[in-house]
Amino acid sequence: MRIEFQPAYVLHTRPYRDTSLLVDLLTPDYGRVGAVAKGVRRGKSQRRPLLNPFTAVLVSLTGKSNLKTLTAVEADGPSLRLTGLALYSGFYVNELLVRLLGEQDPNPAIFDDYRWTMQALSTLNGDTPEPLLRQFEWRLLEHLGYGISFTEEAETGDAIAPDSLYRFDPEAGFIPTYSSRDPRETPKLFIGADLIACANLNFAQPQTLAVAKRLSRLMLHPLLGYKPLKSRDLFK
Repeated sequence: MRIEFQPAYVLHTRPYRDTSLLVDLLTPDYGRVGAVAKGVRRGKSQRRPLLNPFTAVLVSLTGKSNLKTLTAVEADGPSLRLTGLALYSGFYVNELLVRLLGEQDPNPAIFDDYRWTMQALSTLNGDTPEPLLRQFEWRLLEHLGYGISFTEEAETGDAIAPDSLYRFDPEAGFIPTYSSRDPRETPKLFIGADLIACANLNFAQPQTLAVAKRLSRLMLHPLLGYKPLKSRDLFK
């Protein structure tokens, strides 16, 4: 297989042998692609600066196996400048994609969402990245076939009621329930009003951001398992 000048973002790199790199790329037409960039750690390689995370590039690849050989790479627009929490958030998004995406499973919508999220992170100017992360997580889960409705009850399809209490089932969605416990202290319980705010991407209240983060963790856990994300440690 030969791939010519495919738009891509660098998700992750790691050393390979003495002078090369293993590179994880996100592409619109081929999904996540692993490639060997031969010799780029030797001397002053002109290709090495292009193989950094969050870099938009055009790549040419060849090879019959899942691990391709990078034959050409060039910049595809200006480099994004991520700093502070935006940088940590970028690493988190990249790690999610490396962990959750199968190799060479094309999904142009994921590529578009990634590009939009990275550009938004680069212009945060000190604002919290949490709303952007929640939007990316939920859209990613939807693209992968694990999306749920925040506005309808799982079993009946009835509208979520603002003053009702719901239990989250990762395989179904939100199920009406009754409990005397404070839902804020019970991980799988949610108040309808908070779910409606999440559906509308209304994160004006700190409480909604906290609920959204708790919900994302519950939704991602079946896919990520118990192996922790290394990038989450950066936020600490």
